[in-house]
Amino acid sequence: MALRNLASAVTLSTLAFASKTFLRLTTKEYKMWSLLPLNTYFPFTTPSRTRRNNRWTLGASDIMFTKPTHAKFFELGQVIETHRGGGIFQEAVDRAVQLLQDGSWIHIFPEGKVNQQLTNPAGGLLRFKWGIGRIIMDSQVMPEIIPIWISGFDQIMNETRGSPRIIPRPGAKISITVGQSLTAEIQPLVDQWRQMAHQEAGTLGIGGQWSQDADHTGPAGDQQREIRGKGDLIDGKEEEVRIKIVEALQEGLRKLGQEVESAEGRFKHGLWSQSTAQTSRRE
Repeated sequence: MALRNLASAVTLSTLAFASKTFLRLTTKEYKMWSLLPLNTYFPFTTPSRTRRNNRWTLGASDIMFTKPTHAKFFELGQVIETHRGGGIFQEAVDRAVQLLQDGSWIHIFPEGKVNQQLTNPAGGLLRFKWGIGRIIMDSQVMPEIIPIWISGFDQIMNETRGSPRIIPRPGAKISITVGQSLTAEIQPLVDQWRQMAHQEAGTLGIGGQWSQDADHTGPAGDQQREIRGKGDLIDGKEEEVRIKIVEALQEGLRKLGQEVESAEGRFKHGLWSQSTAQTSRRE
């Protein structure tokens, strides 16, 4: 599937690059999009077209937005400032929902942290963050959900590398594989949530909005956030649907990764893998 003219789309990929310095922040995610056509980017097109046809993503406030110059850089790079510990109902996630339903492309690293052998010796995907489920289920436009598997990025800036640590390592074998859409698997779960939500008062964060009904009935915005944050909405059924969505996304990306890593010979040669835990591979 080509990454061209994406509208109302969510792309998911693994995070094998470290992300603790400015250099690594500017290389880990942006390097992926070298696979897009040159006419996606200025000066081969207008800045407005580049902005319209490029992805949005979420970035940690305490890493990317620590200095005014860094904050401006990432804002121009279409990164939404996200606060660790702020939960999945914070304003940054609301913003992602709004952009998605307005036709934008949101790219997410759903593991939420670096996944390399040093930090995850057993291999396998880390559990996906719940926010990706909320972004999809609260968009009033069902997005196209596309998995992307990246392989070899950990060789560029491995967590075990020696000095000089700031310099990326050449010679890595990199692959970026765009899989088939997962939308058909997720659509029934989103439909289930929408049917339940229509029975409740207020907007409940759907569309990134937290407000009462037109007749001013139902809880106000902060109360709605609190109810959903506790997982109490609709007797916990909202939370159940969100968990099912995230589990389906994780399984879809894992299957793509297993196909890629098998074709690359990682299993055959006993290499560390992100798609399948080491213990599972020995069974």
